[in-house]
Formats: sequence, structure tokens, C-alpha cells
Amino acid sequence: MVKVLYINNSTTKTFKIEKNKTILDLAKQEDIGIEGSCEGSMACSTCHVVIHKDWATKLPAPCVDEKEMLSLLSNYYKNSRLGCQIVITELLDGLEFSVPEDI
Repeated sequence: MVKVLYINNSTTKTFKIEKNKTILDLAKQEDIGIEGSCEGSMACSTCHVVIHKDWATKLPAPCVDEKEMLSLLSNYYKNSRLGCQIVITELLDGLEFSVPEDI
């Protein structure tokens, strides 16, 4: 199990998630409030998350399709990612993310 931290305003919640699951999987399991309406097929942006700056460079770079989907967001941030595309590995133990307020 890998530790992942969800930051919501001034509150931080710590969750344990199995390797090879995604942030979207965690969000649905823990009712975090990420819709993920395309069920992880990268056909929408409703699983938009913002990765803490200290972790952004530790993730694999987004693929072209993910970049294109993110570019359509009005609330795009430098560290924006699609939660369905972040696959949890042991290297991401302690990963911190938040959900943009204006989703």
C-alpha cells in the first residue's frame, strides 16, 4: 500500500492505496468528489487534480492526449493532471494532491 495525501483547503487527509491504482480510483473509493465521468478513458477532464509542486516533477510527464485535454480547462494550473492518468507506484509514496475548487 502507498500513502497518498489529499489536501482540501487547510485539511489534509491521508489514504492508503494499492499500487497500480490511479488517483481517480482513490477518489471514487474515498468519495473525494472527483467525477471521472469517462471512467478513466481520458475522454473528459472531470478527474482534474493539482499535484503539489514538490511532486510534479516526480511523476511521469503527461502524454500528448492528456496535455490536450488539460489545455481545454479554464482552471488549468502548471501542476494540473488528470487523476485517471496518475498510476500509483512505490515511488509516489507520500504524493500530495488537491482538487481545484472551481470544478
